[in-house]
Amino acid sequence: MDIKSIEIKKATEKDYPYCYKLDKTNMLEYVNKHWGGWNPKIFKKDFDPKNTKIILKNNRRIGYFVVLEKPKFWYISNIQISPRLMGKGLGSYIMKLIEKQVSKTNKPKIQLEVFKDNPAKRLYERFGYKIIEDKGSSVEMKKKL
Repeated sequence: MDIKSIEIKKATEKDYPYCYKLDKTNMLEYVNKHWGGWNPKIFKKDFDPKNTKIILKNNRRIGYFVVLEKPKFWYISNIQISPRLMGKGLGSYIMKLIEKQVSKTNKPKIQLEVFKDNPAKRLYERFGYKIIEDKGSSVEMKKKL
């Protein structure tokens, strides 16, 4: 993938339908399997454009991510990539971008939670994230930069 053509922009309320649809496309199988069904109200409640970044390629949305500042660390709340672009290095690019930004702060720690059967777990392991808590169907992972 040509990373030079990737841009990151802040989300707006107008990005909600795109983010919702992408999240549901990518996560419905896991949510149904582990949480018993999709609940649109939860996504709506959790959607916050202030913390959401849209990933663009040639001015087209190809994904988004959410990073939240917590009292002692940064939390990757969500990373969603268009299914047609998965496995092409975009996830690694976004992880490097997030880590670079976090490393410049006074909280150089990142945590995230991922379903155990989500292939993204392997990406986080490759980046050096360690499991700090087993939550049954998911794991909490952490990395100190």
